Amino acid sequence: MSTADALSSTRSNPSIDAVVDRLSDPGVAASLVTLLDNAELLSTLVLGLSGFISRGEQIIEAVAEGVNDLKATGAAARPAGMPSLAELGAVAAQLTATAPVLEHVLASSMVKGETIDVLSLLGDAATEGMAKARTADTRITGLRGAVKLLKDPEIQRGLGVLVEISRALGRRV
Repeated sequence: MSTADALSSTRSNPSIDAVVDRLSDPGVAASLVTLLDNAELLSTLVLGLSGFISRGEQIIEAVAEGVNDLKATGAAARPAGMPSLAELGAVAAQLTATAPVLEHVLASSMVKGETIDVLSLLGDAATEGMAKARTADTRITGLRGAVKLLKDPEIQRGLGVLVEISRALGRRV
């Protein structure tokens, strides 16, 4: 009996079969690794961008107030290290140039609460898993060990989630 026959006879759950089949695709596996490697960064970026956007009016008002103060006091009274009006104008131009990108991000699903929750969940799970892996020295030694792990309900749920993410990602790429 070949290794593939032995593996297929031990798998009785269609979800596990689907996970194993999808994870055997190098593109899917590489995509999942990239997502998981960057989940915490993606969550941080989305939260930071969301905070920046939600305070956009305050930021614009503060910049406008600063410009008005500079106009009122004049360039000669400008404190050391304070940017000139020309420098502020350049920054304002850069902000204006990025407006379409910010609008695109805001219109996308990246700043939806559900997306942020999922990225946060992935980040928490990755952090917890890395901490546990460092202390528990978890290892999978061979095919039998991998098949044994597939009987764990938590692993089945986690791999099921990865399969569904892979399916959704596959439909979009």
